[in-house]
Amino acid sequence: MSDAEARTRARSGVLAGARPSTVPALVGAVVGAFVLVEALLLGLGLLITRVLDHGAVHRDELDFEDAVLTRRTPTWDTVTHYGTLLGATTTVAALTAAGCLVLALRRHGPRLPIFLALAVIGETLLFLLAETLLDRVRPPIPHLDAAPPTSSFPSGHTAASIALWVGLALGLARTRPGHPLRFLSWSLAVAVPLFVLLSRLYRGMHWPTDVVASVLFTLVWLLLLRAVLLPSARAGPSGVPALGE
Repeated sequence: MSDAEARTRARSGVLAGARPSTVPALVGAVVGAFVLVEALLLGLGLLITRVLDHGAVHRDELDFEDAVLTRRTPTWDTVTHYGTLLGATTTVAALTAAGCLVLALRRHGPRLPIFLALAVIGETLLFLLAETLLDRVRPPIPHLDAAPPTSSFPSGHTAASIALWVGLALGLARTRPGHPLRFLSWSLAVAVPLFVLLSRLYRGMHWPTDVVASVLFTLVWLLLLRAVLLPSARAGPSGVPALGE
């Protein structure tokens, strides 16, 4: 067996095409990305809850909440209920599991399903750690959903929907750039998280800065994770693109 063939076999499965060349290095890179994004999220949280919460930004947010309250209607109460359902933990977990299964059955290789699963699992852990350390009260208007015993910061529903739908679009764009469903995947990546985000704001469950922070930290997490697991196509030692690309 030639050296090139040996290297190709060694870099099979998840490692095929990933930036790190060994499993420990891969795990270390993912953990490093997680720590970096958690630091970013906690920094945003401290800025919002310790600095901006006592100035003009907070006053603008209070005005926003008053405007939301005056524009509520029974129709939009019903519509936004489904937005909350789309971003709920159980919904996102079920759709992620189903998506990973479909991708595996359609022979997309192990990297894309694992990327999608890690995107959602990592986002959930990032959110849980941040909301445990940062206790922010929810907006002072009637809540149309039962408020869970978690902080208002950040928005878990928004972050989860971004992790799933944007994660899927980013993964397909990197591993299957000519996929026939690429337009649909990007359409869902924009429409579903936006619907969830606006629904949570309308229903009084989050301040605007909560959802802005969720958008920022989740996108950074997805891009870092993709850079580790799904880097852009590059030539291997033999001049042939790495497996899985």
